[in-house]
Amino acid sequence: MTHSNHPPAAPDREANARVARAAMQSIWAACIVFLAALLLLITLPQARAVPIVNNEFDFALGPLGWTPQPVGKLGLTPPTTGGKRWTHANGQWEVNWSPVSGPAVATGNYLTSPLLDPAGPLEGLPVDAFRISIAHKFNFSSSSTVPPAAGQVVYSINGGPYTPLPVAAWSTGNVNTPEPLFGPNPLWPTYVGQTTLVVPEFTPPTGAYSDLFPLINGGASFTGVTPGYSATGGTYVPSVAVLDIPLQVITDFRVRLINANLGSNCPADAGWDVSYLQVDFAAPEPGSFLLAAAGISGAVGFHFMKRRQRRGQPVEEARGCPCSESRRM
Repeated sequence: MTHSNHPPAAPDREANARVARAAMQSIWAACIVFLAALLLLITLPQARAVPIVNNEFDFALGPLGWTPQPVGKLGLTPPTTGGKRWTHANGQWEVNWSPVSGPAVATGNYLTSPLLDPAGPLEGLPVDAFRISIAHKFNFSSSSTVPPAAGQVVYSINGGPYTPLPVAAWSTGNVNTPEPLFGPNPLWPTYVGQTTLVVPEFTPPTGAYSDLFPLINGGASFTGVTPGYSATGGTYVPSVAVLDIPLQVITDFRVRLINANLGSNCPADAGWDVSYLQVDFAAPEPGSFLLAAAGISGAVGFHFMKRRQRRGQPVEEARGCPCSESRRM
């Protein structure tokens, strides 16, 4: 009886199948790596900030839902008529002249934005920074250590108390220099007549003068006179504040402009005119979330492929037993 020296064909087919499966898994792994790299290349150039058109306020188009409110303290009656309170006129929100007369008064005016919601691409995503850009001009008397008139920008998040912007939040330099976080600024060249950023120069102290109503302690406040100021014309100047905040989902964001009159010696043409304001929000780069999700999905997929490969191997081989080889001998 003649015996063949060739091994059965079945083990060869099984070995070839295992090689084919291993090759296919290698292809899948290479595809996952390629897609992850491609996703990284696509998402890295994206800026963290996403400008929201609904938070752009060009007051040449109207009052746009902003609300004026005169305020007073110590029994004083706040002004209610005329240019002594925030009024929308001449394509801007403006407040001019001293609200009241008399020594040691403490009155002012609020101008509060409508509700701002980081909608669009940031809907439901946590926010960790915002930018406020203002085109304005002002004449606040600064003839004393504690100025008799000043302007302050404050904000409220999700119905919380109004918080002033610190000095460090206000940008210096030129408005036409793109910012690292938000990129180009919307103010230049459409809404302002100069590129140099104007920053607040007065901060209400926390000591002897800790109650300069309606200014909020610790908040940077505008004083002095902007270049080219005129109550009936003049040049709008840019001011930009960028502030990092704790990561959170924002559903209600408001901005308030506070005009404070702390004395009676304001110039006849003193005032604050605001022609444009925009608020931008920033969130952690969406691509980082997608890349992490892709990496996790790839790792999970590769794990299950390896498990399936192990399950498809003969039990003896998976355990390292040489029995299958002995059967061929």
